[in-house]
Amino acid sequence: MRDAEPTAEESAFFTELVRHVPDIQDWYHQDDGGTPWMTTSYDFTQGNQIYKTLRLDYDGTSMRGGWSPSCLNWDDGKRADDALIDSAGPDGLRLDCVDPTTDALAAAAWFWRHIGRR
Repeated sequence: MRDAEPTAEESAFFTELVRHVPDIQDWYHQDDGGTPWMTTSYDFTQGNQIYKTLRLDYDGTSMRGGWSPSCLNWDDGKRADDALIDSAGPDGLRLDCVDPTTDALAAAAWFWRHIGRR
């Protein structure tokens, strides 16, 4: 986790995303070089147990999403590519970003495709 507040881009992205996916969670990080990025995640639960977590990384220039291999237990704070998240289709998402609102709408559609299947 990082100490700094979300960037303006991250705030705009998450504000729009949570309008469409109310149960989404947000986590803020930065690379060793200081580049800020965030993870948004959605937990699939049965009873009080999380059995799957869908995660998406956003840094204002790209989005990478897929299934967390451990419900964000060991892969939180690691970029999707570094955590070996399969962000290829059909389950994954790999997009170059346009602007936070458009990006959030694309992310929301991707999350809902998976939420609707469960």
